[in-house]
Amino acid sequence: MSPVVSRQLVEVVDIRSATRTLPLAPEEVLEQALDRWQVTEGGLRTTVLSAEDPFVLAETCWYVPDHGLRLRRRRPRDTAAADVTTEIGAVRIDVDDARWRCTDLLLGLEILDGRPARVAHHADFAAAVAGGVLSATDADEAMSTVHRVLGELGEARHDLDAWTGSLGIGSLTRY
Repeated sequence: MSPVVSRQLVEVVDIRSATRTLPLAPEEVLEQALDRWQVTEGGLRTTVLSAEDPFVLAETCWYVPDHGLRLRRRRPRDTAAADVTTEIGAVRIDVDDARWRCTDLLLGLEILDGRPARVAHHADFAAAVAGGVLSATDADEAMSTVHRVLGELGEARHDLDAWTGSLGIGSLTRY
């Protein structure tokens, strides 16, 4: 059985209206209110509270255009939960004044604190490339971004805060 080929996802963060819009289906989008957001020299950090999610209290994302990255951490409701996963996605980010348009390149990494990264979404990525959803240029960009980040994480001894500090976005684990 082969993975289903889906369309490329584009999320839009509008800091003027303090919203994040995510595509759900071809004719359906989810608009979420940002609880907090901050534009920094390194990029944009947003936090969205997850009132209806029984497991996740909040989701914090960092959009880092100069590095082609979106980093996502979900804070669990259960404060005793030991493992918090960080997702690092290869993306293309276009900033137009107050609108940040983030196109997912469908390949990324998942990291549990203190452990080496693992490649995530590789089957979806391969199906998207084979199905023509991703162009060869986007596929090459995604692969090179993920390989670059793996090397950088290795140089930082898989210390997320040291690595994100080198990107100029500060601590991931604080949020």
